[in-house]
Parts: sequence; structure tokens; C-alpha cells
Amino acid sequence: MKPKVLIIDDDAAIRQQLFWTLCDDYEVMTAGDLQTALRRATIYEPAISILDLHMPPVLDTPEVGLRILEYIKAHHPGSKVYIVSSEASVEMQKVCLQNGADGFLSKPLDVEQLVAAVRRSTAARQFEAM
Repeated sequence: MKPKVLIIDDDAAIRQQLFWTLCDDYEVMTAGDLQTALRRATIYEPAISILDLHMPPVLDTPEVGLRILEYIKAHHPGSKVYIVSSEASVEMQKVCLQNGADGFLSKPLDVEQLVAAVRRSTAARQFEAM
């Protein structure tokens, strides 16, 4: 059974790119808004979530992304959450990490760096399961 990855980003092109990058090795789901993200996180219980901070309906603040992060970590504490955002200030990274994020990658996204982080997380989970 493939590990489950949830990609949460309002940009359809980014969701598609990450889906095709990861779909051979992972069971990948996508969400482009708050409600879909919460529903998919609840139903699919992803091992890893890749989360953009700036999501509708409030695109000019990280409020929605932080709410999604809080929800995933509260309901699935073993799930890894990687933040992917253009708002990569040290302060924002600290806020995300303090709220449970397992990593922070800035946009424009280095896909190879993200894939390496996802692989490390799934390898660590498989090792812990032994």
C-alpha cells in the first residue's frame, strides 16, 4: 500500500505538477480550498501533507493555511506537514514550526527538495513501523 500524500494549494498548476511528480510512489490527493482540504484530511488521513499558506477565501494572509495546519496536526498528530509558501520570512517559518509544521519550503518551489523531504518522511515512518 502506497503512503498517502495530500497536496493543498489553490494554484491548479502546482497541484497538477506535484501530483504527477509524486503519483508513481504515493497515493496522492489534492485540495484547492479550506473545505476540501479538511474533508480530504479527515477521510484519507494522509501520512504527509504539502500545504500552501495562502488559501482562499483569505489569500492575502496565512490565516487559512495555518487553520488547516492546526486541524491536520490536531486530528492526525503522526502526519507530517510541509509548508510551501512564498511568504518565507524567518518569522513566518517560526510560526509554522511552532504550530506543528515539519518543514518549510519557499516558493518558487524546488521540487527535488520537496521530493527528498517526502521520501525521508515516508522512510522514517516505515522504519518506525518495524
